[in-house]
Amino acid sequence: MTRNDKIKMQTAFFKKVGPNAATFKAMMDALPDVAFYMKDAKDRIMALNKRNCDFCNIHDEVDAIGQCSNDIFPHVLADRYLARDRKVRETGTPIFTCGGQYNADRTNDMQTSNVYPLFDRKGKLIGTTCIYFKRPSLDVPKWHGRLKPATDYIAGHYAEPISLDLLAGLVGTSTINFRRQFTLTFGISPGRYLTTIRLNAVRKLLETTDKLVSEIAAETGFFDQSHLTKIFKRERGITPGEYRRHHRANG
Repeated sequence: MTRNDKIKMQTAFFKKVGPNAATFKAMMDALPDVAFYMKDAKDRIMALNKRNCDFCNIHDEVDAIGQCSNDIFPHVLADRYLARDRKVRETGTPIFTCGGQYNADRTNDMQTSNVYPLFDRKGKLIGTTCIYFKRPSLDVPKWHGRLKPATDYIAGHYAEPISLDLLAGLVGTSTINFRRQFTLTFGISPGRYLTTIRLNAVRKLLETTDKLVSEIAAETGFFDQSHLTKIFKRERGITPGEYRRHHRANG
């Protein structure tokens, strides 16, 4: 599906929802700490605000349009998101303050979500919409299972060099088996997971401090500013400086 096709899909969905859908989406884009999405009756993403793109590590909202949660997230996250949306569609009843530690950015924060049914102009249920926000937590999620010692260690030591052998030893298995188990559980390799956690820390520092990018690189486990900039642009599509300016312009 081309980018233009995705934009047409979103526009057609907004027309079904009603004349205020685009306005509501624009309001959600203006919120700095609340994530938002809309999905159609087939669980396909129709809209994300800027904050949700940050949390999901999606370069641009249009990239996600037409995709389902299981196209983006590991099954343990996708299954929970899909089940929640389907329950709302089946009952037509909102789910308020649904909590848990099933975060799209793999952080340990507690997440509070409110999911609502979406109706068209004739009152037909055609999808769901959700807003969610996060609250800091020091506890590593239970769904990490037997890999919890490894993710716990990463959460506390992401700024340090971390070897695969060390993480495998914490779990009590071989390096090969650890890599396989980790990738099956999280949908990404241990190295990619560590990069994600480091980039989450980078984003937070870019958003909340005036520290130089070189200082942030040193505090979050990257070799230097050049290394951080290269990885950040690869994952986010923009440089750390551009991210900071964009966030503050829309914050």
